[in-house]
Amino acid sequence: MEMKKGKIYRIILIIIGVIGILDTIVVRDFVNGMDLGVLLPSLIGIACILWSLKPMYEKYLNKVNPVLRRIVYWCFLLFLFLFITVEGAIVLGGKYIRDYDIKPDYILVLGAGIYADGNPTPALEERLLLSIDYANRYPEAYIVVSGGQGKNEPVPEAHAMAQYLIRKGISPDRIIIEDKATSTMENFKFTKELIDSGKKIAFITNDFHVLRSTMLARRNGLDAYGYGTPTPGIVLINCYLREFFAMVKSFLFDHP
Repeated sequence: MEMKKGKIYRIILIIIGVIGILDTIVVRDFVNGMDLGVLLPSLIGIACILWSLKPMYEKYLNKVNPVLRRIVYWCFLLFLFLFITVEGAIVLGGKYIRDYDIKPDYILVLGAGIYADGNPTPALEERLLLSIDYANRYPEAYIVVSGGQGKNEPVPEAHAMAQYLIRKGISPDRIIIEDKATSTMENFKFTKELIDSGKKIAFITNDFHVLRSTMLARRNGLDAYGYGTPTPGIVLINCYLREFFAMVKSFLFDHP
């Protein structure tokens, strides 16, 4: 009976591993590039497959110093606790930090990648569509599009975003272009240099990104409030996995 349970357990791990690897392959083409978020499911998948093969090398693991094994075990538990805690905060941040009773002076759209033909990725298009909704709701607000040029992108994201908004009927006179930022921290840092101080900002991003963006906006001294759009399902897992590491990195190192 125990052998049967062990076999089922190993099969499940292999299936999870294969799904993780396939996820990386599919999402890589979908987002037009490779980053940590795209790669993580594959790395987790490989780890699952290796763990399923544990009986083949378990005798070698047993030769490892017991103290070292215990240290690794407790480090893993600590990491797991941190991961669950941070991911929970990210999920709740995107779900509940939404509707504020404010009239923004600026609507800031954070970049999220464009394709080789200059069109926005689905995640970015969701942000742009929400920004149009807010632009119509607050016709006196300026729209700031923020995003530099990635290595697989034909133009800076901000330029592509501005063209998209213009095609959708937004007046060019309302659009402010910030085309140098290559990170969320820089989105807010460089935007701050282009707008009047002391004004209210409604920034638009995807739900997984709201919590960290709010933290970084505050660190830059901006009176900013986040509005998150749903993350496309095909990249949902990738985005939330990557955001854990981005959140830890930003918390520790992203300061003005």
